[in-house]
Amino acid sequence: MNVILYWLSRQVIWIAVICLIGAAGYVISAIIAKRKRDTSQFTLEREIYHQRMSRAFLVTALFLALAATVFMVNIYWNPDDEEPDVTTPTPSIGLFTLTPAPTQTGTTTDLTGTTTMTQGESSSVVISAPEPTAPPLPEELLGDAPTPIPQEMLQPDCPHPGAQLTSPAAGSNVSGVVEIAGTADLNAFSYYRFEVVFPGSSTPNFIAQIDEAVDNGVLGSWDVSDPARYPPGGPYRFQLVVVDIYGNTLSCIIPVNIVSQQE
Repeated sequence: MNVILYWLSRQVIWIAVICLIGAAGYVISAIIAKRKRDTSQFTLEREIYHQRMSRAFLVTALFLALAATVFMVNIYWNPDDEEPDVTTPTPSIGLFTLTPAPTQTGTTTDLTGTTTMTQGESSSVVISAPEPTAPPLPEELLGDAPTPIPQEMLQPDCPHPGAQLTSPAAGSNVSGVVEIAGTADLNAFSYYRFEVVFPGSSTPNFIAQIDEAVDNGVLGSWDVSDPARYPPGGPYRFQLVVVDIYGNTLSCIIPVNIVSQQE
């Protein structure tokens, strides 16, 4: 509503001119119809011209009322005190959010010694995203022997049938190239991705993304053969995340141990 009133206040002159021109035109039409009514000799013609005159005067009154209404709105509602609220949405690209750089404040001093505060906002855009680097592992997790996973953590966290992992099993030992099997399918399916949370961390790290739905079949593979990237130990929390076209997600999380290929 404020936007409409703000626009009307900026167009009040043109609206008034149009209303006055319209009113003048219908006044002329009403005068012509009145003259023809007065000079007509037949009753039917007089009635027809009388109706035309009445309609012309009615439209004239409507034009004048519209002009008066616009002027009243402009007088009692000051557009300088209230600007329309227009909020600019924050742009985003995929999983990243684009945010403007922080406002910078500075001071300038002229020749008279007067200090002036100035503000300016940088036009650069900052894209923030966590880097998928493995966090340092505790000393007890380093080495060839995996740390046993507590019994309460062996159960997978897979509440929805559209996101399920059947292989590897929760709490199992994995090495080399691991085949991932299960289900990644839901209404309005878009894609699914693999992620892993390193021991001692809570940040998921991206592994791969696939754009075709799978129902109880092979989802893909996970290469854990590089000990520099995936040190032996655990528990690692492997995640299957299924995403629909609206951005809604379903997840299935299982804990696994990574062991060296010699074992």
